[in-house]
Amino acid sequence: MPKRGAKATSLLAKFPVDPVIIVMLTVSLLIFTLFLIAPLASLFLSPRNILSTEFLGSYLDYPYISLEPIGDEWIITLDRGEVTHIIFTWRNYGIILNTVMAAILVTIFTSIIGVLVALAMARYDFPGKNILRVLVIVPLLYTPFVNAFVIYKFLGDGGIISSITSYLGFTIEFQDVAGMILAQTMMFWPIVYLNVYSSMVQIDPSLEEQAENLGASGSKLFRSVTLPLSMPGLASGAAIVFIFSMEDLAAPLAFKVEDVISIRIVKEILSSTTIMELSPDTVVLALILVVTASMWFIAIKRYVSLRQYAMVVRGGRWTPRRFKPSPLGYLLIYLIMTPWTLFSAIPQFGVLIYAFTEQWIGVTPTGLTLDNFRYIFSEPVTLTALKNSLVYAGSAVLVIIVIAVSSAYVASRVRSRLAWLVDLLSTIPIAIPGLALATGLIILYGFSRASEVWPFSALNPIEYSPALLLILAYAVRRSPFTTRAIYAGLQQVHEALEESAMNLGASRARVLATIVIPLIGINIFSGALISFVYSVAEVSTSITVGRIHPIDEGYAPMTAVMYEYLTGGYGGGNYIHIVAAMATLILTVQLLVITVTNILLKQRYAFIGV
Repeated sequence: MPKRGAKATSLLAKFPVDPVIIVMLTVSLLIFTLFLIAPLASLFLSPRNILSTEFLGSYLDYPYISLEPIGDEWIITLDRGEVTHIIFTWRNYGIILNTVMAAILVTIFTSIIGVLVALAMARYDFPGKNILRVLVIVPLLYTPFVNAFVIYKFLGDGGIISSITSYLGFTIEFQDVAGMILAQTMMFWPIVYLNVYSSMVQIDPSLEEQAENLGASGSKLFRSVTLPLSMPGLASGAAIVFIFSMEDLAAPLAFKVEDVISIRIVKEILSSTTIMELSPDTVVLALILVVTASMWFIAIKRYVSLRQYAMVVRGGRWTPRRFKPSPLGYLLIYLIMTPWTLFSAIPQFGVLIYAFTEQWIGVTPTGLTLDNFRYIFSEPVTLTALKNSLVYAGSAVLVIIVIAVSSAYVASRVRSRLAWLVDLLSTIPIAIPGLALATGLIILYGFSRASEVWPFSALNPIEYSPALLLILAYAVRRSPFTTRAIYAGLQQVHEALEESAMNLGASRARVLATIVIPLIGINIFSGALISFVYSVAEVSTSITVGRIHPIDEGYAPMTAVMYEYLTGGYGGGNYIHIVAAMATLILTVQLLVITVTNILLKQRYAFIGV
């Protein structure tokens, strides 16, 4: 008994018994348990027969895994008269291997490009650098689906690139998974760039100077000092890219790829009218998403934690080292890096072309028009979807603020393992594939139960409106952006201010309301704006949970309608112009948020895509 009391005393010393802290901790743990942990756990627990050896053995054969790939060539060359057709394609390894292999390749390609561009931007000064600094972040502006269709317009069958090169006697086109990999590389490489660049500018210049004094220079200096010290940024960027690649829907849709996990999950969910019709295959594929993404994330995190990256700071802030490029460096910058950066930015500009034109069949679009936007605001389906997205995202932000303030405050002010758990749960949604979480939500809350037996029957998206479940799913998925912003603000508010007020008799609730929240108000606002934009543009949850009911019933958010317009017999037709106009509205909101958070509020961490 005494030992037990001693443990309790020790715990109380670390964890202050404060009603406000307890409420915050309870709210945070309850929401994450109900809408993050429980849905993911449901993938492992239901249905139980998926764990049988016989059932799992069926996944070792086509269409899931094919060790003998279907297809004869990686590159097909066809001679047709005066023109040679060069087609980059893919040998089909099955749904699972296609997804994992493509994600690994995309991660490798984006890592190489991101590191090289970050090195050029962090270490060299050259004419046009400020313009490139803007262009490298253009691919991060989120335009659901349409940017991938623009890439297909350039690189796919009969694309613009082929039309241009045909005058030189050859055409180049990308098909199937090969095109998907290139599209994802174009869309995701700036994620690695931003993370690596952030690491490189924080490297103590004295470390590189000491290495140079010992004889290291050029590529040896980069391999032995600069790159190893940039590994935390590279690792985090690579992990995010891998997860994004596995759950991406835009590139597979654009390049007509059927045999990948993301497409298969969405089609299975949308074809099921009841939870009992949901194929066990969907559960297994969602499990594979979670397990693979988690293993990759943990492996990279463990690799980084096993290495030492500490730097001895001599005091004060340093200025990163910058040089003038060599003649070869100028050639690489202007002949390789600059064209690639411009090419990666083209899809976003292509979205605007689709949005403001009537047709874009050949190389050049025709018919400048505003009718695509008039359609959005006059057609009941699109107008209702736009209103739904704003209402769902706005409601989610209110929940997000509660979650983020509670989680960030507990994580920064409380010293206990429960606080550590809250901190982990408040950031891990970024590493969880959205399709896997959406599948778990449907399985967990999609059963039709009597309200007296199942207290969460109102969350059933099949029997009732999916609005409430969507709002809560958005809140959990997008809360890390607000939590990170608030946590950064709390780090700048010294605890002594709170202690002084409480010593004078103020309760913790009053201290929060009159001191803490006013001091971090800008952080709350900027983080909420970022979460709002991401909620409006949310794809995975929207096109699964939000698309369970037909779009004409009035529940679907905007991205669900965009998906329907692109896949419901409309793909490649004039409806892509309508979808592009909807994406342009999202793009406009993003640009406004970037302006407010980065220029007016001076919150550099609150940037779209970071």
